[in-house]
Amino acid sequence: MNSSTLISHGDLETKDIGKKISNFITKKNNSYPFLIFLIGELGAGKTTLCRGILRGLGHKGVVKSPTYNLVETYEISDFLIFHFDFYQISHPKELSNIGIQEYLDTNNGVSIIEWPEKMISFLPDPDLEIILNHSENNKEERTLEIKSKDSIDL
Repeated sequence: MNSSTLISHGDLETKDIGKKISNFITKKNNSYPFLIFLIGELGAGKTTLCRGILRGLGHKGVVKSPTYNLVETYEISDFLIFHFDFYQISHPKELSNIGIQEYLDTNNGVSIIEWPEKMISFLPDPDLEIILNHSENNKEERTLEIKSKDSIDL
């Protein structure tokens, strides 16, 4: 996988990085469905990054964390965006109960999964994996390690 590391100095920069990622997604003509894993501890900025991705794709409304619903769906121009949060998932059967495979196989779908490591053995390899970590020196700063099957230029 190709890798790039970026540093964000707060939520606004994290959202801006998300917008850049959305540009990468839209340039992937005919590479759908597209799967993104967001990995990081609580409060690392996973949902904030997802907000930036959705804004970059053209979503104007509220973006909420799907922690209790497991998935939030957004229809944006030519895309169906599925934002998952597996934090509350404790058994693989819960994934089949929500029809995970149908979401992941949607032709014009972009699936963004927070906490994929909880069910990693039941998921295909992602097109993009983003690991978010807090800085040890500055609570607003975070690093984003972005891994992609293809070369990535943000």
